[in-house]
Amino acid sequence: MCRMYYRLTYELHKIISNKLFLKMKNIKNHFIAIVLGLLVFTACQKEDRDLVETKTVDFESLTLGSTSFWNGSDGTGEFNASGIKFKNNYNAMYGSWDGFVYSQKADITTSGYINQYSVFDGTNATNKFALYYPPFGADAFALFPTGSEYNIKSISVCNSTYTALSMKNGDASFSKKFGGTTGNDKDWFKMTVIGFNAVGDSVKSVDFFLADYRFDDNSKDYIVNKWTTVDLASLGKINKITFRLTSTDNGAWGMNTPAYVCLDNIKYEVVTPK
Repeated sequence: MCRMYYRLTYELHKIISNKLFLKMKNIKNHFIAIVLGLLVFTACQKEDRDLVETKTVDFESLTLGSTSFWNGSDGTGEFNASGIKFKNNYNAMYGSWDGFVYSQKADITTSGYINQYSVFDGTNATNKFALYYPPFGADAFALFPTGSEYNIKSISVCNSTYTALSMKNGDASFSKKFGGTTGNDKDWFKMTVIGFNAVGDSVKSVDFFLADYRFDDNSKDYIVNKWTTVDLASLGKINKITFRLTSTDNGAWGMNTPAYVCLDNIKYEVVTPK
């Protein structure tokens, strides 16, 4: 129980016992008594409130080899960072992967698949981050422990260099230049963050455009080229999240835009009951 409550209650009891309330002849004195009672209630509420801590997943505690990236080639199938498990699937036969990997590469000039581990932010320096590439026709998840649910507040996102330069310049063998030859094509590349509860049901989602060329004024068209915070508070309490990437550039085999997004600084709340 609240120590302050006992103390103030005791003082009120003394006042009543001494019949001081009987001497209150006007509204002012009654008002003071009411305010004192409210102060007792408010003080107890503040003291008994649960402790809320915001944790940040920034990937800086993860180790990297000389290649400056981890893609799951060790066969572990996942990595953990600050209470969240990130699933990975590595195919040793083809040297390919899907799901989540992590890196600190920030080459913003080299185009193509050979630069798939770089974030398109020239100020990144040696900051570590995760990349997501979805499994074909499926999802991979970042998960809290089984049965638990937390409020994710926000996440920082940026394009990968491979994706950004493909949209900016086009790829003659695969992807189109966003905006087309005239710059007027209403192209876009969108990330949808989907939250799932502890029983596996999707609850809510948040959309964010990683590139947007839908403006009538072409000077407003953009490709995200710096770490940008996305508010995820509307997802509510969730057990896991995934990322779905969609684009206006699609072909017979699906999306032509390289389906990568870089992730960092996932902030979530941990509530400790008092």
